[in-house]
Amino acid sequence: MVNLLKIKFNKVINKYVIIATTGIMIFSSGLCLFGEAIIRKYQGLEFFNLGTLSLILINAGVCIMISSKELSN
Repeated sequence: MVNLLKIKFNKVINKYVIIATTGIMIFSSGLCLFGEAIIRKYQGLEFFNLGTLSLILINAGVCIMISSKELSN
């Protein structure tokens, strides 16, 4: 009985950890692209598409991290 509960608990933690880590990676990628868009703006280069993509990734990463909290309960 204890082993069965331990296996179920480990599967939930693994799923939670994988989803949360994915959210952190997407969020971090968005921040990197945001920094690149700022640099391109001050250099006078095209920055709008890169900046838009960065904000999409930042928001998606935050949403994934927040929704992964529901799996931890």
